[in-house]
Amino acid sequence: MLLWQFLTVHYNRSGNWSALFVTGSDLPVPPQLAAATYRFPGTGYDGEMYRYVAHAPFVPNGYQRYLDDPEQRYRRILVPALAYVLAAGQQPWIDAAYVAVIALFVFLGAYWLSRWAVLHAAHPAWALAFLAAPAALISMDRMTVDVAVAALTAGFILYSETEERPKLYALLLFACLVRETGLLLVAGACAFELFGFRWRRAALWASSALPMIAWYVWLHHRYPSPLRLGAPTWFLKRFGPGLFFRLVHPRVYPLPPSTAAIVRVSDSIALLGILLACVLAIVMFCRAGPKSPAALTALFCTILVFLLTNRTYWSDAISYARVMSPLLLLVSLPSIQAQSGRAWWLGLVPTALVDLRVGAQLFYSVSGVVRGLLHF
Repeated sequence: MLLWQFLTVHYNRSGNWSALFVTGSDLPVPPQLAAATYRFPGTGYDGEMYRYVAHAPFVPNGYQRYLDDPEQRYRRILVPALAYVLAAGQQPWIDAAYVAVIALFVFLGAYWLSRWAVLHAAHPAWALAFLAAPAALISMDRMTVDVAVAALTAGFILYSETEERPKLYALLLFACLVRETGLLLVAGACAFELFGFRWRRAALWASSALPMIAWYVWLHHRYPSPLRLGAPTWFLKRFGPGLFFRLVHPRVYPLPPSTAAIVRVSDSIALLGILLACVLAIVMFCRAGPKSPAALTALFCTILVFLLTNRTYWSDAISYARVMSPLLLLVSLPSIQAQSGRAWWLGLVPTALVDLRVGAQLFYSVSGVVRGLLHF
C-alpha cells in the first residue's frame, strides 16, 4: 500500500504527498496549509475534510470554517485524532502521521483477518485479501476513514469468537468513533447476547457506544448543522430503495460515449455485487442463525443497504463501496473458511465485482504510474 502511494505521488502528483487528500479548488484551504497543498480542479473528496480535522481535532482554531459540515466531519474523530496524537500535535508532521494511521489500520485489518483464518484452519496468507476490501483501496488513494471500520470489523469477528472481551469492547468503542456505521458492530454483538438471554453482557457491549453519544451531543451544541443528531430529516433523506433505482436509471457521465459506457457498465456490476452480498448475508444468517455475531452483523448491514440510502448516495460508487466494505468482508468469511466444495468461492464474488468499479476509478492513476516506470 505504501509502495503504491509513493509511486502515484511521485509519478502523478509531482512528489506532493498532500495530493493523497484530494483537495479541490472549489473550496478555500486553511492559510496554514494552503502553500503546501496539492489542488485538484473542481470539488475535492472527503479526505481533505478529515485532514483539516486532524490538524485541529480538539481545539479547532478556525479550521471548522473550512469544513463542508463541521458536525458531521468531527463526529468521525478517531482517525484524525490518532494522527494528531501520533504527531504529538506538531503541525508539520500531522499529514505524514495521518498516512501512517491509515497504513496502521490496513496492517491491523490484515493481521486480524490472518488470525481468524488460522483459527479456521485456513492459510494465514488470506491476510492479503484485506487489501481487496474497497475501503482499503479507496482509503490508500483518498485518505478516507472507512478502512478503519473495515479493519475493526476483522478484529470484531476474531475477538467475538475467541471471547477476548476487553479487546472486543475496545474495538466496539473505537468503531463507533470512526464513523456512524461502527454502530452495526455494536448491534451485532448486542443481538448475539440478547438471543442467548445474556442481558448483562448485552448491556456491556451497548455501553461501548456511550462515548460516541457523548461526543455527538457535545458536537451538536458546538457545531449545529443540517445533519443534526436525531433529526428525522437525516433519516428521511436517506430512506428508499435507491440501489434498485440506480440499477434501472444508471448515472450519466460527461465523458466520451465509449468511456461513459464502460463506466456505466461497471457501475451496474458493482451494484449487482452489493445485491449479491445482501443475498449471501441473508443465507449466512439462515444457516448460522443468531449463534453467529458475524451473521447478525451482516444482516444488520443488509438492512442498512435497503433502509438508509437514497438515489444520490448510490450515484457515487466510491462512496457506497467503502461504506459497504464491512458487509463485503463478512460475507467472504465462509469462502475463506471453506476453500473447497461446491461454489466455495461465491462469497468472494461481491468484493471482486465492486473492485472492478473501484479499479475503473483508479485507472488513470495506475496508467500514470505504468507510464512513469516504463519511461513513456
